[in-house]
Amino acid sequence: MPDWMRWQIEGIARLQALQPPWAIPFWRLMSFLGEEQAFLLILPALLWCYRKREALYAVTALLLGSYLTFVLKDLFAMPRPFQVAPDQVRVLLPGGEALGYGLPSGHALNAAALWGTLAGMIGQPPFTLFTIGLVLLIGLSRIVLGVHFIHDVLAGWAIGALVALLMARIIPPLVPRLGASRKQGVLLATGGVLLLFLAHGTRETAVPLGAWLGMAWGAIGESWRNGFHPGGPLRQRGWRLIIGLLMLGAVYGGLTVGFSLLPPPLPNEPALRLLRYAGVGLWVTWGAPVAFLRLGLARHQRAMEGLPADP
Repeated sequence: MPDWMRWQIEGIARLQALQPPWAIPFWRLMSFLGEEQAFLLILPALLWCYRKREALYAVTALLLGSYLTFVLKDLFAMPRPFQVAPDQVRVLLPGGEALGYGLPSGHALNAAALWGTLAGMIGQPPFTLFTIGLVLLIGLSRIVLGVHFIHDVLAGWAIGALVALLMARIIPPLVPRLGASRKQGVLLATGGVLLLFLAHGTRETAVPLGAWLGMAWGAIGESWRNGFHPGGPLRQRGWRLIIGLLMLGAVYGGLTVGFSLLPPPLPNEPALRLLRYAGVGLWVTWGAPVAFLRLGLARHQRAMEGLPADP
């Protein structure tokens, strides 16, 4: 074991020994806030009920970060601390294990990418301080819980910050020129996803790539008819979130069951997995907004701004 890995393991072991009993549930909660289940609650709430534009960039940052996480994990193939020294480092997660390689930390990378993008776009100091604290706690939780080395988390933060910078500052000015027409936008989104999938197409990378492709298609289609406005009375927003999440679960479950009926090994093929998650993404940015408008739970964007509808 190299010295740079040994001192990190000793540090993690000491850090775990210092934790009082009440601290472990806290660190588990911080870790949960960097997981897919938490993002499935946070991002729809932002997209459907608060800030649509910022949420679309944030989810793009999250999915790009997730793709990069799997690519880099496979590239470096670095172990986790409990795999190197199981007699010194304990896994303090409920399941007692963590899957996959260690470098970089996906929790740290995705949290930095998502919250960094939102902080950069919203630009309010109190919110920025909140996001910095949250990202630091999520990354630190992965060290305390024994599933990542310090360098895993530092790498995740650094790469996530670069993704956030890309999404919050560099990409927005380019979007009007890249998507001059809806057809061009669809072609660019599809071509970009296919290139990334050909570069590293696995069952893991198919999930973020498919979800983003469906969301890009949906966002372009939803904006075609003026788009929906995420504002409105609080009760209306609440019903949007409840109905949208219930239908999201139904869409995900229906697609999962439908693809499982295919003869093996087709259900596990990365390309079909990509298509399944494209369907999920399409619901989030197109199916749900259309349903909200037809149920009277939202109004068109231009109507809320007092402008006539586009022809």
